[in-house]
Formats: sequence, C-alpha cells, structure tokens
Amino acid sequence: MKAKQMLSILTILTICLFANAQEKPHCIYEDCGFDPGQIVYLFGDHVQLREAPMTESKVLKTLAIGGRVIVHEKHENSWRYKGVDHHFYKVDYKGIKGYVLGGLLALERKTINNVVHLFGRAKNNDEDYLLIRTLQEDGSFKEKSTRLHNGQFYLTDLGTKGLPNIEGALLVDYLAEACGAEGGGIYLFQQEGELHQVARISQVSDAGAYYFWEEFIFPEDTHGVAGKIRYKKEVGESYDENALWKKKSIETKELVWANKGLKLAKQ
Repeated sequence: MKAKQMLSILTILTICLFANAQEKPHCIYEDCGFDPGQIVYLFGDHVQLREAPMTESKVLKTLAIGGRVIVHEKHENSWRYKGVDHHFYKVDYKGIKGYVLGGLLALERKTINNVVHLFGRAKNNDEDYLLIRTLQEDGSFKEKSTRLHNGQFYLTDLGTKGLPNIEGALLVDYLAEACGAEGGGIYLFQQEGELHQVARISQVSDAGAYYFWEEFIFPEDTHGVAGKIRYKKEVGESYDENALWKKKSIETKELVWANKGLKLAKQ
C-alpha cells in the first residue's frame, strides 16, 4: 500500500476517534458499567426498585420503561438477565433510593422525530446482541435485536444526512482500538416511527499489510449525490515492501432507500 493511501485511511480513523473523544463508548465487558451520578433510563418495564441488591428484597416501587433514574453506585451482587450477568446498582428515582439490576437500565436513549428508542444487551451462547426497544404511544414497546461484531461501540445520531423518506439515521459505530479489530458498524434508518437495519459495513486495517474499508457517502457528505447513498469498498494488500509489490481494488455503486430497503439506483 502506498504511504499516501495508508495515511488517508489512518487520517479517517483518527477523525472518527477524535469525533467521539468526549463520549464514553458502550462496552459488553465485565468491567464496563454505569458511573456514579450518571442519568440513565429504564430499559425494562415493570422494573422493581428494591430495598437491597437481591431479587428477594422488598419492592419499594415498580417503575415503567423509559423512567429516569440517577446512578449512585455499583454493587458486587449480580443476576443473569438476557444471557448476561449484570450487577445491581443503587439508584435514585424521584427521591426514592433503591437497587435495580443493571440489565434493566438502558445503555442509552435516542429520540428521533419524537420516537424514543432504548438500547440494551443480550447474549446467546457466544454471540452478543444489541437490543432496541421502541416506545409506543400506549406505553408498550416493540423490540428488535442485531448481532454485534465488536464489543465496544458508540450510538451516533446522524440526522437524515440529506436522504428523503427517512426521519433519521443511527450508526452503531464500532470502536477499533487495535490492528485487525473489527471497525465499521451498523446503519439503522427510522421510517414511520420504526427503526430498520439498513446495512453493516466493515473497516479493518492490519499494520499496513492489509486493509478492508467500506463506507457510505450520504447526500450531505463531500462528494455526496442528491437522494442517493454512494457505497465504496477499498481492499489493499502489501506483498513485498522492498519490491513495491502491492495490490488495491475499489468497488463503488449508488443506492437508494425505497420500500424500507436499499436498492441499486437507476440512472
């Protein structure tokens, strides 16, 4: 790979990481969790706020999904929920202090066009999943899930990016901290109050010997095309630096969002 090409890719990586530098990534590992003083929202419904950090403890109040609590501290006691061992947290709900299982607290809340989405975790065997609960007007929720290929990620609100027929877009933005780690992420579009998984993109670089880079270029982006999504995939390998033996391939296509799915654009 030419030095200029590698520099370009590293620059993109640096920009992505810098843009999220002030945010805390979500994480599926044991040492991850909520911080004291953090405001979080209930991912579970009919959540039991308990007097002590155990399932047999007295229930102080039953809380509805989407309710707001303030985290005080994490307790060493844990309980399995959706295939994941979660710690109990001491929280404050409107002045009432008690304990809630961490799996019943949302990783994050996103609101798009007045529709509230709450995000949680699940595990099935060795596979990790992101759960998405979308609140309905009657107080119920609809749930979807998508498999995660990286244990650390941001949830980035992209707006509409200039696309017609969508109310907003979210990116599950993988944090790739090491060479060879899976980068890229998952795009979700909201249409008619519902989130739809649009596509997965992958971005991997392995110490200059190999890189695989997919990206979406939206209408609002530099070199964007009105009403369309430009897809670009670039793959490069370095076989022998001394002999300047390298190979690079590029694939591009234009896509449109129609009937709740991506389709090839018609010229």
